[in-house]
Amino acid sequence: MRALAGPAMLAVMVGGFFISRQFSADELPPREFTALEFAGADDPQVGSCYSLSTMLVANRVTGTSTASWESPREGTWKLKLESVVQGYSGPVHTFRTLTFEQSGDLVRLVSVDASKDQPNTLRANIDDLLDAPNSLRSTPVDRCGRDGGTGYLYKAR
Repeated sequence: MRALAGPAMLAVMVGGFFISRQFSADELPPREFTALEFAGADDPQVGSCYSLSTMLVANRVTGTSTASWESPREGTWKLKLESVVQGYSGPVHTFRTLTFEQSGDLVRLVSVDASKDQPNTLRANIDDLLDAPNSLRSTPVDRCGRDGGTGYLYKAR
């Protein structure tokens, strides 16, 4: 059998690339999920005044980390953040897997799996995630944008 020549081989490779990209597209949570208010750590019914998407953008989750999403079941999304940083004795792999679950009009952080250099409790992770939108004075959800709106660790403008 004769090997494919120049242009034909290129067409096969490009076609294969586009087919593989079509069927291996990254899974992302729907806008309806990320628009929900991120819950605080103190009470199941208290929000943080920031949507999940605002909190993720403020934290620049795709900055130096590799971020990937998966949904193990309806209403639940896992965000895996991985990076390699230079340590004293060479490269160090760090990771954090955050599982978010819808609870009514809120999105709660329900579990954390993290490397030893990362916060590993729910409260520590929630507090850490809310530091960026509070520091940046990110746009709050509508209920907190009005006078008197309160939320977990929320600092009104």
